[in-house]
Amino acid sequence: MIHVGTDVHVRNSVLNAKDQDGQVLARGRCGNTMLEVGAFFAPLERRAKSTGETIRVVMESTTNARAIQRLLTQYGREAGIDLTAEVLHARKLRVIAESVNKCDRVDANILTELSRSKLQLPVCYMPDDEEFALREHLRARTDLVRMRTMVKNRVHAVLHRRGILTPRGELFGRIGGGFLDQLELDEAGQVILQRSRTLIGQLDETINESTASLRDLMRQPRWAGPATLLQTMPGIGLITSLTILAELGDRTRFRSCAAVANYAGLVPRHRDSDQKYWSGRITRRGPAHLRGVLMEAAWVAAPRVPAYQALFDRVARKKSKGTAIVAVARRMLEDAWMLLIKEEAFRYVPTPVSDAHGERTSESASPGHRKRRSRVSQAASSVAG
Repeated sequence: MIHVGTDVHVRNSVLNAKDQDGQVLARGRCGNTMLEVGAFFAPLERRAKSTGETIRVVMESTTNARAIQRLLTQYGREAGIDLTAEVLHARKLRVIAESVNKCDRVDANILTELSRSKLQLPVCYMPDDEEFALREHLRARTDLVRMRTMVKNRVHAVLHRRGILTPRGELFGRIGGGFLDQLELDEAGQVILQRSRTLIGQLDETINESTASLRDLMRQPRWAGPATLLQTMPGIGLITSLTILAELGDRTRFRSCAAVANYAGLVPRHRDSDQKYWSGRITRRGPAHLRGVLMEAAWVAAPRVPAYQALFDRVARKKSKGTAIVAVARRMLEDAWMLLIKEEAFRYVPTPVSDAHGERTSESASPGHRKRRSRVSQAASSVAG
């Protein structure tokens, strides 16, 4: 087998190729284009065809690692050679991160030696085309929403600097819009306000178009069924359900609920050595978009699902409300994964509440399911077995 370590950059990459015995076959820097990749791999291609060897390329995970992997895979397919390209988890390659002499050539050489070893390397999960497209749509919409929030905050800042008190509620709704129309500001303030309102309107239109595109994607056979199951959970709608599906990808690659929570970065850091134990904040390693939508969904779901409310109250008494909502978000992600694995809807017994006249009533129950009685107490009665 021919082993190739690749230190990937934006426009070019440093490669180091060795045979199984450790003899250097080729090394150098080449551009991230099909033409330059083909020129570098030409001698390796001739050797592979003559000896029947396979070529294994390993690289660290970077922003463009998926594109480089697809480029190399396409080259191997067109060249008619057995070439595999693997993307390794950068955080788990501590031998590179803690290297004293760190440079492109050293990193490429270390990757080559790791490939030659018989160790089980930490390979990253690469989404397919449909998963990648869904992730891109969702993350682009999130960026648009953040941009809109930023512009709205700038409008509040303009008014605040001029000592103008805004009405309670939504400043950019119908009532708030009438208030802004009647404001008499100085020339600079009026121009900035008008530009900001125009930009907010354009962003609103673009966000609505993005949401419509996501609704169309949800109708695809691959996403329709799982998204419908997830939306049976309180607090989970179109965006949250699609985000869970896109960020988890192949859900069967997780062995347990704990593995899903660890992937999302919703588990606490801990150190356990001898008789000393330390536990801290959550790791935050994993897709930030997934954690963000789960936090928002947890605030909606906690008052509606008895088990979630009980978990929130218990953690809030010991820690804080912020820590409690993180715990609820983790539980919701684990429940969502279980729903997808079992292909069953979510069910819970509604919480009795009092109406405006003080009489006892009940929330309408949502369909759903959870069988792990050890995680939800029978007193909460939140799961139908």
